[in-house]
Amino acid sequence: MVTAVRLPLDWFYEREAQHPNKRYLVQPMSGGQLQELTWGEVGEQARRAANWLRALELPQGSRVAIISKNCAHWIIADLAIWMAGHVSVPLYPTLAASTIRQILEHSESRLLFVGKLDGWDGMKPGVPEGLPCIALPLSPKNPYPSWDSITAKTSPLQGEPVRPADELSTIMYTSGTTGAPKGVMHSFATFAWGLQSGLKRVKVLDQNSRMLSYLPLSH
Repeated sequence: MVTAVRLPLDWFYEREAQHPNKRYLVQPMSGGQLQELTWGEVGEQARRAANWLRALELPQGSRVAIISKNCAHWIIADLAIWMAGHVSVPLYPTLAASTIRQILEHSESRLLFVGKLDGWDGMKPGVPEGLPCIALPLSPKNPYPSWDSITAKTSPLQGEPVRPADELSTIMYTSGTTGAPKGVMHSFATFAWGLQSGLKRVKVLDQNSRMLSYLPLSH
């Protein structure tokens, strides 16, 4: 049984409150540099982006897409989407333009976060005309408003907004190798079940463990 205190956002708020100055994410940068982000810093950025999303006054549960290779701001953008009351739609970072368009239109996405990518020039024609885009850090050069600019001018969302266990959290589309991509709908409860099940099998993890994430998060 998944309990409300163990849903994804609750896990994050717990760590944010207990370990605000503890390292959470480490992002490789150009020139062999590393960007280290604490739980508090991640929370600050996610809350600012969430407040910006709320100011757009999109209907509750609107679809907000993310297309990016694996990176720290993929996770932070996902947190912001959830905090704002919306549903994330991750896209594979190697999709053809036609498939990108199909997914964005089928999901009825209202906004697209563009992150770290190779070959963006070939993907960009798949973005429907008029769909607002925001450039995450490490994104290819583009004319979109940047994550840094919107978070710098927006105050953080206050409190700890939570989402019910049975509420839709994300729509993960298949790669389309056997036909048109199909959207797999996940609730916050299914995410929590996956996490709890994993922790039962990997018992050596504790608050000091470090993990290397190397697969695209849209998997």
